[in-house]
Amino acid sequence: MTLYEIPNLVYADKNGNIYDHPSLKMVVRSENYNFVPYELELIEIPECTTFYYMPDSNPIAYNPETATLEEFSRGYAVSVFLPPGYLRLFLPAYKKTSSLIYPLYAYTAVGWLNGKFVVPAIKVDKDNKWNPKLFDFTDKFRFRVEKLLSKYPNNRLYKQLAKCALEYHCTAAKNVFYGRWECPMPTSPVCNSRCIGCISLQPAECCPSPQQRIDFVPSVEEIVEVALNHYEVAKDPIISFGQGCEGDPIMVADRIAKAVSIIKKKAPELTINFNSNCSDPEKMKMLFDAGLDSIRVSINSFVESTYNAYYNPVGYKLDDVFKSIELANKYGVYVSLNYLMMPGINDRESEVNALLDFLSAYKVELIQLRNLNIDPDYLFERMKFKVEEIMGIKNMLKLIKKKFKHIKFGYFNRPKKDFYKDFGLPNLKRR
Repeated sequence: MTLYEIPNLVYADKNGNIYDHPSLKMVVRSENYNFVPYELELIEIPECTTFYYMPDSNPIAYNPETATLEEFSRGYAVSVFLPPGYLRLFLPAYKKTSSLIYPLYAYTAVGWLNGKFVVPAIKVDKDNKWNPKLFDFTDKFRFRVEKLLSKYPNNRLYKQLAKCALEYHCTAAKNVFYGRWECPMPTSPVCNSRCIGCISLQPAECCPSPQQRIDFVPSVEEIVEVALNHYEVAKDPIISFGQGCEGDPIMVADRIAKAVSIIKKKAPELTINFNSNCSDPEKMKMLFDAGLDSIRVSINSFVESTYNAYYNPVGYKLDDVFKSIELANKYGVYVSLNYLMMPGINDRESEVNALLDFLSAYKVELIQLRNLNIDPDYLFERMKFKVEEIMGIKNMLKLIKKKFKHIKFGYFNRPKKDFYKDFGLPNLKRR
């Protein structure tokens, strides 16, 4: 007998209409385990959450009359895509009825309780810069874009950012034309990782990427022009290399280093960030010497086999990434992790122990907790984990905060003035 009310199952029909079931209850998933969530793991659905149903699937539900889990075959499973700043705790529970591979979204369970949708999630960043209310989707914004492009008609980087803003609806790219906050600086059409969840290039298009990679390398002059223009007009300006519409900027580190050196001489207070797999310590040293302020290291695991299964590194090893972080510590560069999270992977006992060992050996200021966009089945089939304890993401985060009180959790990159402000995770409780 439960001590709290379990949310109703939410399902969809073939037209995408969403219903809650009058008697069957919500079930969630971590790796391949299905179970009923605890009440303290659920929050009311955040504003700007996106709903979508999962074709060729039957949701798994809890039947209170039989106290068993069962497959519901009269509708499709429903998932939500959480807004930035929220971390999912569990996946939707379902059984596929075909070999369909789902698109590159972050699938999150959803239920219906007391007249409201609820999701297993926590808020990890209080920054509100992502809010869609702050971004215009009308012709007024397009006029902003055209005005800046007409002012700099020969700068290909501005043209790429316009494409990202107008076609891909990238909020970071929109910031460039609003003249505020973080300015993305895509530079590299190639990469030395072959991530199975890459959002700009998928081998054999197993699950088509939502955007295309930049097809040129901007010149030093183009990079400097965009950076200095942004610095002149933006509040809390950041320029940030390594974006969703490119490979990895480590591949064009020589050119970026030259640009950074020039930018730093003319705008020493501008925050320069580098989002990367940080796979080449020698190139990272060159960038640190040029004046990088912060790095955000893309990583999904501190266990080499798990890392390799997702990143498929070409010409480097996980240890090279660690060496780059060690070098950043020596230079006093602010280090954050772009930690790709999947329930049932990051919170496994072996994975948590490896993470804690890493945090004991290297200085990390901020862990940016990111929901990994990928079909969970497609990912788990490639991981082939042994059976072990899964402690739950919420418990995992509480353990990190207990052992490393200086480490902050968040979602967004920060300007230098905010490097050491507390973005700690509130209200963590044990199950």
